[in-house]
Amino acid sequence: MSKRKGPPRAKKQRVVEPEYLQNSDIEEELFVNCDEENQPGSDSVEYSSDEDCKEGLTFEQFPLVNIELQPIPSRPRPDEPSTSGSSSNWTSTGDMKNLHFNKINAFSGVVNGHEPINYFDYFFDQDLLSMICTETNSQAKRLKSVNESVKGRIKDWKELVIPELKIFLGLLLHMGTINLNRLQDYWKTDRLFNIPIFRQQMSRNRFLLILRCLHFTSESESEDPLYKIRNMIDYFNKKMEDCYYPCKELSLDESMVLWRGRPRGRQYIKNKPQKYGVKLYMLTQPDGLILRFHVYTGGKDIDASGKSHAEKVVMDLMEGKLGNGHELYIDNFYNSFGLAKRLLENNTYCTGTLRKNLKDNPIEVTAKKLKKGENVSLFREGVHIGKWQDKRPVMYITNQYANKMVPVVNKRGQTKKKPQAVAKYNEFMSGVDRQDQLLAFYPCERKTLRWYLKIAIHTLQLLFINSYKIYNQYSGQKKMTLYDYRLNIINTLLPVKSEPEVGVSLRSVRSRHYIRKITETNARGRIQRKMCRQCHKNKKRTDTSYQCVTCVEKPGLCPECFDKYHIEHNLFFS
Repeated sequence: MSKRKGPPRAKKQRVVEPEYLQNSDIEEELFVNCDEENQPGSDSVEYSSDEDCKEGLTFEQFPLVNIELQPIPSRPRPDEPSTSGSSSNWTSTGDMKNLHFNKINAFSGVVNGHEPINYFDYFFDQDLLSMICTETNSQAKRLKSVNESVKGRIKDWKELVIPELKIFLGLLLHMGTINLNRLQDYWKTDRLFNIPIFRQQMSRNRFLLILRCLHFTSESESEDPLYKIRNMIDYFNKKMEDCYYPCKELSLDESMVLWRGRPRGRQYIKNKPQKYGVKLYMLTQPDGLILRFHVYTGGKDIDASGKSHAEKVVMDLMEGKLGNGHELYIDNFYNSFGLAKRLLENNTYCTGTLRKNLKDNPIEVTAKKLKKGENVSLFREGVHIGKWQDKRPVMYITNQYANKMVPVVNKRGQTKKKPQAVAKYNEFMSGVDRQDQLLAFYPCERKTLRWYLKIAIHTLQLLFINSYKIYNQYSGQKKMTLYDYRLNIINTLLPVKSEPEVGVSLRSVRSRHYIRKITETNARGRIQRKMCRQCHKNKKRTDTSYQCVTCVEKPGLCPECFDKYHIEHNLFFS
Protein backbone atom coordinates (compact mmCIF):
# COMPACT_ATOMS: atom_id res chain seq x y z
CA MET A 1 0.00 0.00 0.00
CA SER A 2 1.23 3.44 -0.84
CA LYS A 3 1.52 5.77 2.06
CA ARG A 4 -0.10 9.10 1.51
CA LYS A 5 0.54 12.14 3.60
CA GLY A 6 -2.54 13.29 5.36
CA PRO A 7 -3.56 16.89 5.95
CA PRO A 8 -1.31 18.77 8.36
CA ARG A 9 -2.45 18.91 11.90
CA ALA A 10 -3.69 22.22 13.14
CA LYS A 11 -1.27 23.91 15.48
CA LYS A 12 -2.46 24.43 18.98
CA GLN A 13 -2.92 28.06 19.77
CA ARG A 14 -1.73 29.30 23.07
CA VAL A 15 -4.62 30.45 25.20
CA VAL A 16 -3.86 33.72 26.92
CA GLU A 17 -5.92 34.18 30.04
CA PRO A 18 -7.08 37.70 30.77
CA GLU A 19 -5.31 39.51 33.55
CA TYR A 20 -7.35 40.90 36.41
CA LEU A 21 -6.47 43.86 38.53
CA GLN A 22 -6.33 42.87 42.14
CA ASN A 23 -5.51 44.99 45.18
CA SER A 24 -4.85 47.93 42.91
CA ASP A 25 -3.00 50.91 44.24
CA ILE A 26 -5.35 53.29 42.43
CA GLU A 27 -8.62 52.15 43.99
CA GLU A 28 -8.84 55.32 46.05
CA GLU A 29 -8.61 57.42 42.88
CA LEU A 30 -11.18 55.29 41.05
CA PHE A 31 -13.75 55.55 43.83
CA VAL A 32 -12.92 58.99 45.12
CA ASN A 33 -16.36 60.51 44.27
CA CYS A 34 -18.54 57.52 45.19
CA ASP A 35 -20.91 57.55 48.12
CA GLU A 36 -20.22 55.37 51.07
CA GLU A 37 -23.05 53.03 50.26
CA ASN A 38 -21.68 52.40 46.75
CA GLN A 39 -18.06 51.87 47.75
CA PRO A 40 -16.58 48.36 47.66
CA GLY A 41 -16.94 46.65 51.00
CA SER A 42 -20.06 48.64 51.99
CA ASP A 43 -22.81 46.73 53.85
CA SER A 44 -25.70 48.81 52.45
CA VAL A 45 -25.94 46.88 49.15
CA GLU A 46 -26.16 43.09 49.14
CA TYR A 47 -26.63 40.75 46.17
CA SER A 48 -27.52 37.13 46.45
CA SER A 49 -26.62 36.08 42.91
CA ASP A 50 -24.75 37.17 39.81
CA GLU A 51 -27.97 38.21 38.09
CA ASP A 52 -28.90 40.51 40.94
CA CYS A 53 -25.40 41.92 40.79
CA LYS A 54 -25.67 42.66 37.08
CA GLU A 55 -29.05 44.31 37.49
CA GLY A 56 -27.96 46.45 40.45
CA LEU A 57 -24.71 47.84 38.99
CA THR A 58 -24.65 50.80 36.61
CA PHE A 59 -21.82 52.83 35.14
CA GLU A 60 -23.27 55.98 36.64
CA GLN A 61 -22.39 54.76 40.10
CA PHE A 62 -18.68 54.64 39.16
CA PRO A 63 -17.55 57.82 37.39
CA LEU A 64 -14.50 57.56 35.17
CA VAL A 65 -11.19 59.07 36.25
CA ASN A 66 -8.69 60.43 33.73
CA ILE A 67 -5.17 59.05 34.28
CA GLU A 68 -2.36 60.82 32.44
CA LEU A 69 0.54 58.58 31.37
CA GLN A 70 3.92 60.28 31.10
CA PRO A 71 6.76 58.77 29.03
CA ILE A 72 9.79 57.54 30.97
CA PRO A 73 12.87 59.62 30.06
CA SER A 74 15.47 57.51 28.27
CA ARG A 75 19.08 57.49 29.41
CA PRO A 76 21.77 58.49 26.91
CA ARG A 77 23.87 55.72 25.46
CA PRO A 78 27.56 55.66 26.46
CA ASP A 79 28.60 56.79 22.99
CA GLU A 80 26.15 59.69 22.86
CA PRO A 81 26.54 63.13 24.46
CA SER A 82 24.42 63.86 27.49
CA THR A 83 21.33 66.03 26.87
CA SER A 84 21.16 67.05 30.53
CA GLY A 85 24.54 68.76 30.71
CA SER A 86 25.35 72.02 32.41
CA SER A 87 24.49 75.17 30.50
CA SER A 88 25.12 77.83 33.15
CA ASN A 89 28.27 79.74 34.13
CA TRP A 90 30.19 78.58 31.03
CA THR A 91 31.92 81.36 29.11
CA SER A 92 33.82 81.50 25.82
CA THR A 93 36.88 83.03 27.51
CA GLY A 94 38.55 82.39 30.83
CA ASP A 95 41.74 82.85 32.81
CA MET A 96 43.82 79.75 33.66
CA LYS A 97 45.49 79.49 37.06
CA ASN A 98 49.27 79.80 37.02
CA LEU A 99 51.05 77.17 39.18
CA HIS A 100 54.78 76.67 39.81
CA PHE A 101 56.52 73.32 40.31
CA ASN A 102 58.19 73.70 43.72
CA LYS A 103 60.09 70.39 43.95
CA ILE A 104 63.34 69.03 42.47
CA ASN A 105 63.43 65.87 40.38
CA ALA A 106 66.18 63.81 42.08
CA PHE A 107 67.26 60.33 43.21
CA SER A 108 68.19 60.36 46.90
CA GLY A 109 69.13 56.69 47.40
CA VAL A 110 72.61 55.69 48.57
CA VAL A 111 74.10 53.11 46.17
CA ASN A 112 77.40 51.41 47.03
CA GLY A 113 79.04 51.56 43.61
CA HIS A 114 78.40 52.42 39.99
CA GLU A 115 77.88 48.94 38.52
CA PRO A 116 74.50 47.49 37.50
CA ILE A 117 74.60 44.95 40.35
CA ASN A 118 74.92 47.81 42.87
CA TYR A 119 71.64 49.34 41.68
CA PHE A 120 70.03 45.91 41.65
CA ASP A 121 71.11 45.33 45.26
CA TYR A 122 69.70 48.72 46.28
CA PHE A 123 66.20 47.86 45.08
CA PHE A 124 66.43 44.18 46.10
CA ASP A 125 67.89 44.96 49.53
CA GLN A 126 68.51 42.65 52.49
CA ASP A 127 65.19 43.51 54.13
CA LEU A 128 63.22 42.31 51.11
CA LEU A 129 65.28 39.15 50.60
CA SER A 130 65.20 38.29 54.32
CA MET A 131 61.43 38.68 54.40
CA ILE A 132 61.02 36.38 51.39
CA CYS A 133 63.35 33.75 52.90
CA THR A 134 61.60 33.83 56.29
CA GLU A 135 58.07 33.59 54.90
CA THR A 136 59.05 30.92 52.35
CA ASN A 137 60.65 28.73 55.05
CA SER A 138 57.55 29.15 57.22
CA GLN A 139 55.29 28.18 54.32
CA ALA A 140 57.43 25.11 53.63
CA LYS A 141 57.04 23.99 57.25
CA ARG A 142 53.27 24.40 57.04
CA LEU A 143 53.09 22.38 53.83
CA LYS A 144 55.37 19.72 55.32
CA SER A 145 53.19 19.35 58.43
CA VAL A 146 50.01 19.09 56.36
CA ASN A 147 51.47 16.43 54.01
CA GLU A 148 53.32 14.27 56.53
CA SER A 149 51.85 11.04 55.17
CA VAL A 150 52.38 11.97 51.51
CA LYS A 151 55.62 11.29 49.69
CA GLY A 152 56.85 14.32 47.76
CA ARG A 153 59.59 16.88 47.25
CA ILE A 154 58.51 18.80 50.32
CA LYS A 155 60.01 16.05 52.50
CA ASP A 156 63.49 17.08 51.30
CA TRP A 157 63.05 20.76 52.12
CA LYS A 158 66.14 22.65 53.27
CA GLU A 159 66.18 26.15 54.70
CA LEU A 160 66.24 28.85 52.02
CA VAL A 161 69.01 31.43 52.54
CA ILE A 162 69.73 34.73 50.77
CA PRO A 163 72.61 33.49 48.52
CA GLU A 164 70.41 30.66 47.24
CA LEU A 165 67.47 33.04 46.78
CA LYS A 166 69.67 35.27 44.59
CA ILE A 167 70.53 32.23 42.44
CA PHE A 168 66.80 31.48 42.20
CA LEU A 169 66.10 35.08 41.09
CA GLY A 170 68.95 34.92 38.56
CA LEU A 171 67.53 31.74 37.00
CA LEU A 172 64.03 33.25 37.02
CA LEU A 173 65.28 36.33 35.16
CA HIS A 174 67.23 34.18 32.70
CA MET A 175 64.04 32.31 31.86
CA GLY A 176 62.76 35.62 30.48
CA THR A 177 65.87 35.87 28.29
CA ILE A 178 65.56 32.27 27.01
CA ASN A 179 61.87 31.55 26.61
CA LEU A 180 60.84 27.87 26.73
CA ASN A 181 57.34 26.49 27.05
CA ARG A 182 57.89 24.30 30.12
CA LEU A 183 59.97 24.80 33.22
CA GLN A 184 61.37 21.27 32.95
CA ASP A 185 62.84 22.05 29.52
CA TYR A 186 65.54 24.24 31.07
CA TRP A 187 67.08 21.19 32.78
CA LYS A 188 66.89 18.77 29.85
CA THR A 189 70.08 17.26 28.46
CA ASP A 190 68.56 16.65 25.04
CA ARG A 191 70.54 18.35 22.29
CA LEU A 192 67.51 20.50 21.44
CA PHE A 193 67.26 21.92 24.97
CA ASN A 194 70.71 21.55 26.52
CA ILE A 195 71.37 24.68 28.65
CA PRO A 196 74.05 23.71 31.22
CA ILE A 197 73.82 26.91 33.31
CA PHE A 198 70.54 25.81 34.92
CA ARG A 199 71.84 22.36 35.94
CA GLN A 200 75.07 23.85 37.26
CA GLN A 201 73.38 26.43 39.49
CA MET A 202 70.41 24.54 40.92
CA SER A 203 68.67 21.21 40.48
CA ARG A 204 65.28 21.13 38.83
CA ASN A 205 63.54 19.70 41.90
CA ARG A 206 64.99 22.37 44.18
CA PHE A 207 63.91 25.19 41.85
CA LEU A 208 60.37 23.83 41.58
CA LEU A 209 60.20 23.32 45.33
CA ILE A 210 61.24 26.93 46.05
CA LEU A 211 58.71 28.14 43.49
CA ARG A 212 56.02 26.04 45.19
CA CYS A 213 56.79 27.39 48.68
CA LEU A 214 57.48 31.00 47.68
CA HIS A 215 55.50 33.15 50.13
CA PHE A 216 55.34 36.75 51.30
CA THR A 217 53.26 36.84 54.47
CA SER A 218 52.65 34.90 57.68
CA GLU A 219 48.95 35.79 57.89
CA SER A 220 46.52 32.96 57.21
CA GLU A 221 43.33 35.03 56.95
CA SER A 222 42.52 38.72 56.65
CA GLU A 223 39.79 41.06 55.49
CA ASP A 224 42.28 42.53 53.03
CA PRO A 225 41.87 40.56 49.76
CA LEU A 226 45.52 41.28 48.92
CA TYR A 227 47.01 40.24 52.26
CA LYS A 228 49.17 37.55 50.62
CA ILE A 229 51.09 40.16 48.60
CA ARG A 230 50.46 43.29 50.68
CA ASN A 231 54.07 43.28 51.92
CA MET A 232 55.38 43.30 48.35
CA ILE A 233 53.08 46.16 47.25
CA ASP A 234 53.89 48.27 50.30
CA TYR A 235 57.62 47.62 49.89
CA PHE A 236 57.59 48.81 46.27
CA ASN A 237 55.56 51.97 46.96
CA LYS A 238 57.59 52.91 50.04
CA LYS A 239 60.92 52.24 48.33
CA MET A 240 60.11 54.56 45.44
CA GLU A 241 58.68 57.22 47.74
CA ASP A 242 61.79 57.23 49.94
CA CYS A 243 64.45 57.26 47.22
CA TYR A 244 63.02 59.25 44.32
CA TYR A 245 60.99 62.38 43.63
CA PRO A 246 59.57 62.54 40.09
CA CYS A 247 59.62 65.20 37.43
CA LYS A 248 56.84 67.72 36.84
CA GLU A 249 54.92 65.67 34.25
CA LEU A 250 53.10 62.53 35.49
CA SER A 251 50.73 60.08 33.82
CA LEU A 252 48.18 57.70 35.33
CA ASP A 253 46.71 54.71 33.54
CA GLU A 254 45.83 51.02 33.90
CA SER A 255 48.06 48.01 33.34
CA MET A 256 47.11 44.33 33.23
CA VAL A 257 48.71 41.19 34.63
CA LEU A 258 47.57 38.26 32.49
CA TRP A 259 45.27 35.98 34.49
CA ARG A 260 42.32 33.89 33.31
CA GLY A 261 41.60 32.27 36.67
CA ARG A 262 38.94 33.33 39.12
CA PRO A 263 40.12 36.02 41.52
CA ARG A 264 37.46 38.51 42.51
CA GLY A 265 39.27 41.38 40.85
CA ARG A 266 39.70 39.93 37.36
CA GLN A 267 38.98 42.56 34.72
CA TYR A 268 38.65 42.91 30.95
CA ILE A 269 40.16 45.86 29.08
CA LYS A 270 39.69 45.76 25.33
CA ASN A 271 42.68 47.82 24.16
CA LYS A 272 45.36 46.24 26.38
CA PRO A 273 47.86 43.59 25.17
CA GLN A 274 46.67 41.34 28.02
CA LYS A 275 42.91 41.79 27.83
CA TYR A 276 41.98 39.53 30.76
CA GLY A 277 43.69 39.74 34.11
CA VAL A 278 44.26 41.62 37.34
CA LYS A 279 44.11 45.38 36.84
CA LEU A 280 46.83 47.64 38.21
CA TYR A 281 46.42 51.41 38.47
CA MET A 282 49.86 52.97 37.92
CA LEU A 283 51.35 56.41 38.43
CA THR A 284 54.39 56.78 36.18
CA GLN A 285 56.74 59.25 34.58
CA PRO A 286 56.47 59.74 30.79
CA ASP A 287 59.64 57.64 30.30
CA GLY A 288 58.06 54.58 31.97
CA LEU A 289 59.50 54.80 35.52
CA ILE A 290 56.86 53.42 37.91
CA LEU A 291 56.28 55.62 40.96
CA ARG A 292 53.34 53.92 42.65
CA PHE A 293 50.74 51.27 41.81
CA HIS A 294 47.44 50.03 43.20
CA VAL A 295 45.99 46.54 42.65
CA TYR A 296 42.24 46.68 42.01
CA THR A 297 40.21 43.91 43.67
CA GLY A 298 36.65 44.85 42.76
CA GLY A 299 33.93 45.57 45.30
CA LYS A 300 36.13 44.65 48.26
CA ASP A 301 38.70 47.28 47.40
CA ILE A 302 38.64 49.43 50.53
CA ASP A 303 40.50 52.40 49.06
CA ALA A 304 38.88 52.67 45.63
CA SER A 305 35.51 50.90 45.41
CA GLY A 306 32.08 52.53 45.45
CA LYS A 307 30.88 55.87 44.16
CA SER A 308 33.47 58.15 42.49
CA HIS A 309 35.76 55.16 42.04
CA ALA A 310 38.00 56.81 39.42
CA GLU A 311 38.41 59.97 41.49
CA LYS A 312 39.40 57.90 44.56
CA VAL A 313 42.07 56.11 42.53
CA VAL A 314 43.58 59.39 41.33
CA MET A 315 43.65 60.95 44.80
CA ASP A 316 45.12 57.77 46.34
CA LEU A 317 47.97 57.46 43.83
CA MET A 318 48.71 61.21 43.99
CA GLU A 319 49.10 61.13 47.77
CA GLY A 320 52.26 63.04 48.67
CA LYS A 321 52.42 64.71 45.24
CA LEU A 322 49.50 67.15 45.60
CA GLY A 323 50.17 70.83 46.14
CA ASN A 324 53.53 70.82 44.34
CA GLY A 325 52.47 72.02 40.87
CA HIS A 326 52.58 68.68 39.02
CA GLU A 327 51.00 68.17 35.59
CA LEU A 328 48.88 65.00 35.61
CA TYR A 329 47.81 63.42 32.31
CA ILE A 330 44.88 60.99 32.49
CA ASP A 331 42.36 59.55 30.04
CA ASN A 332 38.56 59.72 29.91
CA PHE A 333 38.09 56.90 32.43
CA TYR A 334 39.12 59.29 35.22
CA ASN A 335 38.52 62.81 33.91
CA SER A 336 35.55 64.93 34.93
CA PHE A 337 34.80 68.55 35.75
CA GLY A 338 34.66 67.74 39.47
CA LEU A 339 38.06 66.02 39.48
CA ALA A 340 39.71 68.83 37.49
CA LYS A 341 38.33 71.40 39.91
CA ARG A 342 39.42 69.36 42.96
CA LEU A 343 42.96 68.93 41.64
CA LEU A 344 43.18 72.63 40.84
CA GLU A 345 42.24 73.41 44.44
CA ASN A 346 45.21 71.20 45.43
CA ASN A 347 47.58 73.13 43.12
CA THR A 348 47.82 70.31 40.57
CA TYR A 349 47.17 70.47 36.85
CA CYS A 350 45.32 67.76 34.95
CA THR A 351 44.82 67.29 31.23
CA GLY A 352 43.26 64.51 29.17
CA THR A 353 40.38 63.20 27.13
CA LEU A 354 36.79 63.39 28.36
CA ARG A 355 33.67 61.27 27.99
CA LYS A 356 30.74 62.89 26.18
CA ASN A 357 27.92 61.88 28.52
CA LEU A 358 29.02 63.38 31.84
CA LYS A 359 26.40 65.57 33.50
CA ASP A 360 28.72 68.57 34.05
CA ASN A 361 29.70 68.82 30.38
CA PRO A 362 28.41 72.00 28.68
CA ILE A 363 25.68 71.26 26.14
CA GLU A 364 27.04 73.95 23.83
CA VAL A 365 30.20 71.87 23.40
CA THR A 366 28.86 68.31 23.37
CA ALA A 367 26.04 69.04 20.89
CA LYS A 368 28.12 71.23 18.56
CA LYS A 369 28.64 69.87 15.03
CA LEU A 370 32.11 70.67 13.71
CA LYS A 371 34.01 70.32 10.48
CA LYS A 372 37.45 68.71 10.38
CA GLY A 373 40.04 70.89 12.07
CA GLU A 374 37.53 73.08 13.92
CA ASN A 375 37.57 73.53 17.70
CA VAL A 376 35.09 74.84 20.26
CA SER A 377 35.92 75.62 23.90
CA LEU A 378 34.17 76.88 27.04
CA PHE A 379 35.53 77.87 30.47
CA ARG A 380 34.24 77.66 34.02
CA GLU A 381 35.98 78.15 37.39
CA GLY A 382 39.43 77.69 35.87
CA VAL A 383 38.49 74.53 33.93
CA HIS A 384 38.58 74.38 30.14
CA ILE A 385 36.42 71.86 28.24
CA GLY A 386 36.74 71.65 24.48
CA LYS A 387 35.87 69.61 21.43
CA TRP A 388 38.14 69.26 18.42
CA GLN A 389 37.20 67.57 15.17
CA ASP A 390 39.89 65.27 13.80
CA LYS A 391 38.89 62.14 11.91
CA ARG A 392 36.46 61.79 14.81
CA PRO A 393 35.38 64.32 17.44
CA VAL A 394 37.77 64.52 20.41
CA MET A 395 36.47 65.80 23.76
CA TYR A 396 39.16 67.07 26.12
CA ILE A 397 39.44 68.79 29.49
CA THR A 398 42.26 70.76 31.10
CA ASN A 399 42.81 73.19 33.95
CA GLN A 400 46.19 74.28 32.57
CA TYR A 401 46.03 75.15 28.88
CA ALA A 402 43.97 77.90 27.22
CA ASN A 403 42.17 77.69 23.88
CA LYS A 404 45.25 77.72 21.68
CA MET A 405 46.08 75.79 18.48
CA VAL A 406 49.70 74.69 18.06
CA PRO A 407 51.48 73.05 15.08
CA VAL A 408 52.46 69.38 15.54
CA VAL A 409 54.75 67.43 13.20
CA ASN A 410 53.90 63.74 12.79
CA LYS A 411 56.22 60.84 11.89
CA ARG A 412 55.81 61.50 8.16
CA GLY A 413 56.97 65.09 8.54
CA GLN A 414 53.49 66.50 8.03
CA THR A 415 52.40 69.50 10.10
CA LYS A 416 48.92 69.68 11.59
CA LYS A 417 47.41 72.13 14.03
CA LYS A 418 45.95 70.71 17.22
CA PRO A 419 44.67 72.16 20.50
CA GLN A 420 47.57 72.63 22.89
CA ALA A 421 45.91 70.37 25.49
CA VAL A 422 45.64 67.50 22.97
CA ALA A 423 49.25 67.95 21.83
CA LYS A 424 50.59 67.87 25.40
CA TYR A 425 48.41 64.87 26.27
CA ASN A 426 49.84 62.90 23.33
CA GLU A 427 53.38 63.86 24.38
CA PHE A 428 53.27 62.88 28.06
CA MET A 429 50.59 60.16 28.36
CA SER A 430 52.65 57.10 27.33
CA GLY A 431 54.33 56.22 30.65
CA VAL A 432 52.34 53.06 31.43
CA ASP A 433 52.54 51.88 27.82
CA ARG A 434 56.34 52.21 27.89
CA GLN A 435 56.70 50.05 31.01
CA ASP A 436 54.30 47.49 29.48
CA GLN A 437 56.54 47.42 26.41
CA LEU A 438 59.71 46.85 28.48
CA LEU A 439 58.08 44.03 30.45
CA ALA A 440 56.86 42.35 27.27
CA PHE A 441 60.42 41.92 25.92
CA TYR A 442 61.54 39.42 28.60
CA PRO A 443 58.52 38.09 30.56
CA CYS A 444 59.32 35.97 33.63
CA GLU A 445 55.80 35.01 34.73
CA ARG A 446 54.96 31.33 34.58
CA LYS A 447 51.54 29.72 34.39
CA THR A 448 50.39 29.00 37.94
CA LEU A 449 47.23 28.34 39.93
CA ARG A 450 48.28 30.81 42.62
CA TRP A 451 47.30 34.28 41.43
CA TYR A 452 49.19 36.07 44.21
CA LEU A 453 52.44 34.43 43.05
CA LYS A 454 51.98 35.87 39.58
CA ILE A 455 51.44 39.40 40.91
CA ALA A 456 54.42 39.04 43.27
CA ILE A 457 56.75 38.03 40.42
CA HIS A 458 55.31 40.91 38.37
CA THR A 459 56.18 43.28 41.24
CA LEU A 460 59.77 41.95 41.23
CA GLN A 461 59.95 42.72 37.51
CA LEU A 462 58.71 46.28 38.15
CA LEU A 463 61.51 46.70 40.68
CA PHE A 464 63.98 45.41 38.09
CA ILE A 465 62.72 47.87 35.44
CA ASN A 466 63.04 50.75 37.91
CA SER A 467 66.62 49.74 38.82
CA TYR A 468 67.47 49.78 35.09
CA LYS A 469 65.91 53.24 34.61
CA ILE A 470 67.67 54.72 37.65
CA TYR A 471 71.02 53.18 36.63
CA ASN A 472 70.93 54.74 33.17
CA GLN A 473 69.94 58.15 34.55
CA TYR A 474 72.07 58.50 37.70
CA SER A 475 75.01 56.05 37.58
CA GLY A 476 77.23 58.31 35.46
CA GLN A 477 78.20 55.29 33.35
CA LYS A 478 77.51 54.69 29.68
CA LYS A 479 73.85 53.91 29.09
CA MET A 480 72.99 50.25 28.54
CA THR A 481 70.17 48.55 26.70
CA LEU A 482 67.75 46.52 28.78
CA TYR A 483 69.13 43.31 27.24
CA ASP A 484 72.73 44.10 28.23
CA TYR A 485 71.66 45.24 31.69
CA ARG A 486 69.77 41.98 32.27
CA LEU A 487 72.69 39.80 31.16
CA ASN A 488 75.06 41.76 33.39
CA ILE A 489 72.82 41.23 36.44
CA ILE A 490 72.17 37.55 35.65
CA ASN A 491 75.87 36.86 35.13
CA THR A 492 76.61 38.38 38.56
CA LEU A 493 73.80 36.57 40.38
CA LEU A 494 74.86 33.15 39.02
CA PRO A 495 78.37 32.38 40.34
CA VAL A 496 80.89 30.48 38.24
CA LYS A 497 81.26 26.88 39.42
CA SER A 498 84.77 25.56 40.17
CA GLU A 499 84.25 22.08 38.70
CA PRO A 500 86.07 21.03 35.48
CA GLU A 501 84.78 22.36 32.19
CA VAL A 502 82.10 20.21 30.67
CA GLY A 503 83.68 20.11 27.21
CA VAL A 504 87.04 18.72 28.41
CA SER A 505 85.50 16.09 30.68
CA LEU A 506 83.13 14.81 28.03
CA ARG A 507 85.89 14.33 25.48
CA SER A 508 88.10 12.57 28.02
CA VAL A 509 85.38 10.32 29.39
CA ARG A 510 83.81 9.30 26.11
CA SER A 511 87.17 8.50 24.56
CA ARG A 512 87.68 5.71 27.12
CA HIS A 513 84.30 4.87 28.67
CA TYR A 514 81.09 3.96 26.95
CA ILE A 515 77.47 3.85 28.07
CA ARG A 516 75.39 0.98 26.74
CA LYS A 517 72.01 -0.53 27.38
CA ILE A 518 71.95 -3.61 29.62
CA THR A 519 71.38 -6.78 27.59
CA GLU A 520 71.23 -9.36 30.40
CA THR A 521 67.79 -10.73 31.23
CA ASN A 522 66.32 -12.21 34.38
CA ALA A 523 64.47 -15.51 34.84
CA ARG A 524 61.29 -14.06 33.34
CA GLY A 525 63.07 -12.94 30.21
CA ARG A 526 62.94 -9.24 31.07
CA ILE A 527 65.92 -6.89 30.80
CA GLN A 528 67.79 -6.66 34.10
CA ARG A 529 67.76 -3.10 35.55
CA LYS A 530 70.38 -1.72 37.90
CA MET A 531 70.36 0.94 40.55
CA CYS A 532 72.12 4.16 39.47
CA ARG A 533 75.33 4.60 41.49
CA GLN A 534 75.35 8.39 41.28
CA CYS A 535 71.70 8.78 42.29
CA HIS A 536 72.23 6.38 45.19
CA LYS A 537 75.11 8.55 46.39
CA ASN A 538 72.73 11.53 46.45
CA LYS A 539 70.23 9.46 48.52
CA LYS A 540 67.90 8.94 45.62
CA ARG A 541 66.66 5.56 44.38
CA THR A 542 66.66 5.33 40.59
CA ASP A 543 66.59 2.14 38.51
CA THR A 544 68.17 2.41 35.07
CA SER A 545 68.62 0.18 32.02
CA TYR A 546 72.04 1.72 31.19
CA GLN A 547 75.54 0.83 32.41
CA CYS A 548 79.20 1.69 31.75
CA VAL A 549 80.71 -1.27 29.87
CA THR A 550 84.30 -0.02 30.37
CA CYS A 551 84.34 0.07 34.18
CA VAL A 552 85.22 -3.21 35.89
CA GLU A 553 82.05 -3.40 37.97
CA LYS A 554 79.85 -2.20 35.07
CA PRO A 555 77.90 0.16 37.36
CA GLY A 556 74.35 1.16 36.51
CA LEU A 557 74.21 4.83 35.55
CA CYS A 558 71.55 7.18 34.24
CA PRO A 559 72.52 8.97 31.02
CA GLU A 560 72.38 12.26 32.99
CA CYS A 561 74.74 10.88 35.71
CA PHE A 562 77.28 9.18 33.41
CA ASP A 563 79.70 12.12 32.99
CA LYS A 564 79.41 13.35 36.56
CA TYR A 565 80.13 9.90 37.99
CA HIS A 566 83.33 9.48 35.99
CA ILE A 567 84.51 13.04 36.71
CA GLU A 568 84.08 12.60 40.46
CA HIS A 569 86.00 9.30 40.39
CA ASN A 570 88.75 10.70 38.10
CA LEU A 571 88.17 7.81 35.72
CA PHE A 572 88.72 9.91 32.60
CA PHE A 573 92.49 9.92 33.30
CA SER A 574 92.81 6.14 33.16
